[in-house]
Amino acid sequence: MMLDDPLGANGGGGMGGGGDDEMAGMDDRGRAISIEEAATMAAQKFEDELATPWAVKKEQVLRDYQVTSVRVKANFMKDEDNREEKKVLRVIDRTKARLEALEDKGSEAPTLDITQKEYISQLTRYHEELQRAWKDGERVLSIKIVIKCTRLLADVSVPQFYPSVFIMVTEILDTFGELVYERILGKAEEDDEGNPPPKIKKGKDKGKRMSRLPPNWTVNDVNVNAKETCRNWFYKISSVRELLPRMYLEMCLLKCYRFLSINEYPQVLGRLASMTRGIGDPLVSVYCQCYLARCGNVVCHTETNYANTMAYDYMFGSKNYKSDDMKQRLKLLGISLEEFLHLQSPAVEWIMKCVGRKANKTIFTTALKHYRDYCGNSMVLKHIIDCFDPKHYAPNAAAMVSLVKMADSSKVGMIGVFDTMAARFIQSPPPEGQRLLVLNEVWKVVTKCENLKQYISCATAWLEVVLHHYSSMELSVLLRDVVKHLNTADADEIESYGFLEPLVKLLVHHCYDFNGMIFKSGELLQILDKFKESRKAEHCKELLDTFAKHSGETDDPVLINTLFEVSRTLHDSIDSLSPEGEQRHCSSLICGFIAKVNFGKDFERQLSTYVDCRAAFCNLDDVKEQLVLCVCKLAMQTLALMRGRHNKKTSAFVKGCLAFNHISIPSIEDRMKRLNLLVTCGWVGLKNQCLPQTDTFLKQAITIIPECQGKVDDMVSWVGSFCGLLVMVPGSPELGPFYLAKGLQKAIGAWSEESGEGAASAMRGLEKKVGKVKCLLSMIGVCSAWGQEKLPYSVYGVDSNDTLYGGTEAYMEELKGIVGGLLGEAVAEIEGLPEGGFKCELLIMLSDVLFVFFGGDGNAKKLIGKLVKKVEGGEVGAKQGKWLARLKKAIQGDQ
Repeated sequence: MMLDDPLGANGGGGMGGGGDDEMAGMDDRGRAISIEEAATMAAQKFEDELATPWAVKKEQVLRDYQVTSVRVKANFMKDEDNREEKKVLRVIDRTKARLEALEDKGSEAPTLDITQKEYISQLTRYHEELQRAWKDGERVLSIKIVIKCTRLLADVSVPQFYPSVFIMVTEILDTFGELVYERILGKAEEDDEGNPPPKIKKGKDKGKRMSRLPPNWTVNDVNVNAKETCRNWFYKISSVRELLPRMYLEMCLLKCYRFLSINEYPQVLGRLASMTRGIGDPLVSVYCQCYLARCGNVVCHTETNYANTMAYDYMFGSKNYKSDDMKQRLKLLGISLEEFLHLQSPAVEWIMKCVGRKANKTIFTTALKHYRDYCGNSMVLKHIIDCFDPKHYAPNAAAMVSLVKMADSSKVGMIGVFDTMAARFIQSPPPEGQRLLVLNEVWKVVTKCENLKQYISCATAWLEVVLHHYSSMELSVLLRDVVKHLNTADADEIESYGFLEPLVKLLVHHCYDFNGMIFKSGELLQILDKFKESRKAEHCKELLDTFAKHSGETDDPVLINTLFEVSRTLHDSIDSLSPEGEQRHCSSLICGFIAKVNFGKDFERQLSTYVDCRAAFCNLDDVKEQLVLCVCKLAMQTLALMRGRHNKKTSAFVKGCLAFNHISIPSIEDRMKRLNLLVTCGWVGLKNQCLPQTDTFLKQAITIIPECQGKVDDMVSWVGSFCGLLVMVPGSPELGPFYLAKGLQKAIGAWSEESGEGAASAMRGLEKKVGKVKCLLSMIGVCSAWGQEKLPYSVYGVDSNDTLYGGTEAYMEELKGIVGGLLGEAVAEIEGLPEGGFKCELLIMLSDVLFVFFGGDGNAKKLIGKLVKKVEGGEVGAKQGKWLARLKKAIQGDQ
């Protein structure tokens, strides 16, 4: 017979929003991930949640269901006798004991109150006692312990603690079931004479016993002894008189049916599912069904008919929850119906997972019909929505929303159900014609929620649906409503929870959807302002990191202003006590933002932005370094735009850029960075024919040299770069053509002085002496270039020394004097070094420089010869030997 569609009664029409129509024209940058990818991710998340292991679920139950005290019978705290020989009584004693028990049957057992911790400790002792008794071969005692623990599941005197008791007792049952299974499996591995299989002698499994059973063994592979042992265990279980312990014991041994039959699981599971109807208490019944669903899922995960039966039975039975008898029972227990349903929630959820996994539309329709006809509470509806594939109900989304509104209240209110529904609609959205109607109907309820935590959780879920399946208009409306709720909430309430974290993470992840609308909206900054400074800074990092990874250059003023405020917040979270690594990370993120600001040919606007950034990020040297380099690039772009010929306006602009750098560089603490930036700015000034500015940068660099205390190799490398620029820089009419070179020579001399004491200071002084010689040799190269009639390279529009002085006699004489001074100082420093590798290396380098730059000069040749002989007379290492051989070969070839 065809079942009626339970959603059809509520209708499903409605005016639809054109969310997808608007998004259809967006480019690939419109969304962080495509709708198809989002659906795939949501489907995978759905499967992962359905496959949540019991171990994870039980930890959650133990956290959520706790009490201060538990009332138990006094014999609960009494441990079972752990020696079977004590139980061998004389017949007369046994008869006497039974008569006493019968006489005492009518009296009520004494009770006592214990704490939850004591209760858990006692169950833990029972668990340990079970394993110990089994290890000692005391099977009857093991069964007694398990039965005693299982009887606890019939006690609902403290219902608030029942879910946790269920978890702990079923752990004991699981252990017992595994022990029995392993014992029977061991019997099945034995040969006809009862001998176990031999042990493995080699490999990683050395010491383990071989398996005589094939990997996918069946009952046909099991020997008679194992089958008889298995039957005996089921006979023992069937002799238990009480229904609940007997059922739980059989359920924990379900795995053992594999030793007796092949296809018996559907019948066994169906029989046990029917037996649960005989349990009178609904709380005890639903948890018994939950355990059956869990055990059945392990032994036969493809079979779900028994789970369907239990789900339908539960919903059918819940129609009595509003009866006077149930009201009286709940009153005696001291709990409300909402609390009672909340206690059942973990069990119902697990049953629904077993039913909903791979369920077809017919099963879903039947389950929903049972819900509407008999149940109707929001807790069950939430689990139906959560555990069934959303493709079954998304086509009737509007009717599903109506069903939620009609649901009877429980601890899971409409907000919680709508929260779950949104998570499923990401995977399978409502039809386009219903989307706007669904969102409007849901939000009428959500926006009235007074519990801020529940509101934010639900709003976050629906925002994700909107981001994937609606338009920017709906997104903007929802964001404004979220901010409105946050602004009216108590600040302490916001700070006391971490419920804003998922919302911000979602907005950060999708900040480029709808062409960066989230980034541009003022709502994002208002939400960030609700966090404490430390968390706010972390979210600012995430925003800037996402921008750096997913965005290109931008000239959007709203986006730039938003990112500027985010960067300023991050900058202000850093102080002098912040770790160096943290400062570098924040600087890197801010630099990434600065590098992507691009106003095209509007250079003045670009420079104005850099000025604002310098004022805002004044405490981070790496950011100031980035700004200096960006301004240098801006000046060079201006030059390229003018094709090397500035007009009055562009010349003034470039001078403004250089003035920006002249102000910015001194504020950088690292002197080596300042030197590098000054050389770069000097080169930019020279290219733009700004000679006074170039002169200022280079003189400023020379004055810094004596203060530098960094690596010697860094200084040597920098002097080489400086000398390369110095070739093109014209001299001063007032100070002469070589005033910068003279100043550099003095600065290098001052830098090389080491005033400290001790071995470390002496070693540092030696390194500086070696570095000084290398710097002087670099300067000799500059002098060699200046001595040529035409410089090897020059700058367009700038008259260098070859043009200004043209090789005049006075010019050449002064140049020779400088070279002589450099050589004399270099030789003196080399002579003062101790014999060894450093000295040989510098002598060879000096000879090489003389040969390259002055090889044709007779005096130079004589000096080179002397230096070579001096090197040959000392200790020459392998590296220096190669240099020397190459130099001698070059000298001989020149001759």
